Amino acid sequence: MVDDINSDDLPKIIEGHKVVFVDAWATWCGPCRTLSPILEEVQEKFKDRGLKVVKIDVDQNREFSMENQITGVPSVLVYSEGKRVVFDDGSGRKMDKLVGVMPPEVYEQIADNLLAQEAA
Repeated sequence: MVDDINSDDLPKIIEGHKVVFVDAWATWCGPCRTLSPILEEVQEKFKDRGLKVVKIDVDQNREFSMENQITGVPSVLVYSEGKRVVFDDGSGRKMDKLVGVMPPEVYEQIADNLLAQEAA
């Protein structure tokens, strides 16, 4: 089960897990409902290796949304070893969040790569 948290709880969660996926979502967002079961499966698959997935409702946590420049939902922020992960989008641009619904393999690959780094 993916916990729906308040942004105030986030620092403690990030500190307590190797890798954290933060699903910034909204109750009115259809794609957000599509993403939820995908992230639940990813958490189930990788939780024993240290992955935690949490959800933050952007409408209930506006300050978090502004601080993290959430302009579209769903947006997934990734933290590893307490630090925000920045991705290369493949064409040289850096992204600090995944916006929209990606195929499950994308989330699994990210989790697997970050958790493998921890083991190395």
